[in-house]
Amino acid sequence: MVEETSGPDLDLKSRRNVQDPFPVYAWLRDHEPVHWSESLNAWAVTRYDDVVELLNRPATFSSDRFRRIDERYASQRPAVRAVAEILGNWLVFRDPPDHDRLRGLVQSSFTPKHLESSRDRIQRTADALLDAVVARGAMDFIRELAFPLPAIVIAGLMGAPEEDIEPIKTWSDRLASYLGGAVDARDNFAEASAGVAALVDYFRTLLAERERRPHDDLMSLMLRAEHEGDHLTRDEVVANCVLLLFAGHETTTNLLGNGLFHLLRHPAQAALLRADPSLLHHAVEELLRYDGPVPATVKIATEDVPWRGRTIRRGDIVVPFLASANRDPRQFLDPDTLDVRRQPERHLAFAWGIHFCLGAWLARLEARVVLDTAFRRLPDLALAPGEPRWKPMLFLRGLESLPLEWGSR
Repeated sequence: MVEETSGPDLDLKSRRNVQDPFPVYAWLRDHEPVHWSESLNAWAVTRYDDVVELLNRPATFSSDRFRRIDERYASQRPAVRAVAEILGNWLVFRDPPDHDRLRGLVQSSFTPKHLESSRDRIQRTADALLDAVVARGAMDFIRELAFPLPAIVIAGLMGAPEEDIEPIKTWSDRLASYLGGAVDARDNFAEASAGVAALVDYFRTLLAERERRPHDDLMSLMLRAEHEGDHLTRDEVVANCVLLLFAGHETTTNLLGNGLFHLLRHPAQAALLRADPSLLHHAVEELLRYDGPVPATVKIATEDVPWRGRTIRRGDIVVPFLASANRDPRQFLDPDTLDVRRQPERHLAFAWGIHFCLGAWLARLEARVVLDTAFRRLPDLALAPGEPRWKPMLFLRGLESLPLEWGSR
């Protein structure tokens, strides 16, 4: 954050603040915890208690952005309508009672019991990916492990063949440019529309096959799911398959990359993990708190709300900054220090309340397995020279690449 005579740089979309947002978060928490951001055209909420309260009030702060915001632009931009029609069926963008119905149906398939078989798949995949690079002594962790592992795992759970991972990645990246709040010059809606259309076509084809020949995968389970006498429609199955696939690899890729990057920047913390792998559970929670993969989300005010001397008007966009809340000294002791022994776990990296992340269990498991395997198998693991480059996005935080080197074994 740049300090000038006119004050701090509060443009949350500026390159400097996107690359390192934590100084501007700290200033806002102390001076303007409910801040009108001109660049976002939205209210930025940055304190832990305020973010929790906001997430606990879904009737006042709606998640249904595709019916409350993007409809304003849909008549002018057909690409917006194409994206909204699909993402509007994602349970993360629905309010009660529709949200409760969708979550009950999807959650009945996506449970720890159904996911337990993933543990062996995660370990096998991590070992296979490291087998391909271990003798080389160097790798791009994002490209060669952090992306392919969660993509292979979630695609396998969905019933998608592993050979389809690369095109799925291309389509997903186009969607990420919109949902991630890209701050560069790309045409987010056009890219998202193309990515969504390809993913929908892909899952509709897979759905037709599962209707003829059901398997023991998540898509088949969602087709059969029943909750209080209700079932998912075919469009809801397809839309939420796109959600699970996108969220199941995009955010976990960022969790793995961000987490290992910060551990290697703090060698004393990495040494603690090497010496005592039982710390992995707390370490993953700390990494989620310290620099999680989803810094913020978007809500819409459904009524006028007075808050900390400001008035949020009905229809205003409100952005709760989870990443700022996770560094709030009012909630966490010495929050800017990475401490793999920190407890208890009350961070907001997976959100809070009714929209708590459905895939949290799987993401945590993948992170524990990958970090444990990397530290066991790669002696003297270290960051390669060079400055990190963070993706130019507001709502998804991850590294574009993470070059590593080690002594081969």
